[in-house]
Amino acid sequence: MTLLAQMALGITLLVVASLVQFWGLMRLHSYAETHSHKTYRVVGLIATLAIIHLGQVLLWAAVLHAYAADLADWNDAVYFSLVTYTTVGYGDVTLGPEVRIFGAMASFAGILGFGMSTAFLVSLFTRARL
Repeated sequence: MTLLAQMALGITLLVVASLVQFWGLMRLHSYAETHSHKTYRVVGLIATLAIIHLGQVLLWAAVLHAYAADLADWNDAVYFSLVTYTTVGYGDVTLGPEVRIFGAMASFAGILGFGMSTAFLVSLFTRARL
């Protein structure tokens, strides 16, 4: 895949992942306002945030699995996506030049996603909705 194709695909997936994140946060906002018990709200929020982030990791893994010859199987694609999305970056699984730029964009998606989740939680905590 060319550099331009990697960037175009990466930006497209980044936009899709951001829309999924935004939609999930808006659904969580509705959930937080309708449930009265504070413990249930916290557990529900944390679980749903984890599911939203996992969904984004799986989305990146699916595209990488389709395009990256270096990722032998689905487990490697999910592992690489998770490590990259969370910006841990162990380096034990690497990508070839055909998808290297695209793979790096997953870390940007993770930073953006965790930033949005953090801002959302801070907003709820400061308004004492939990």
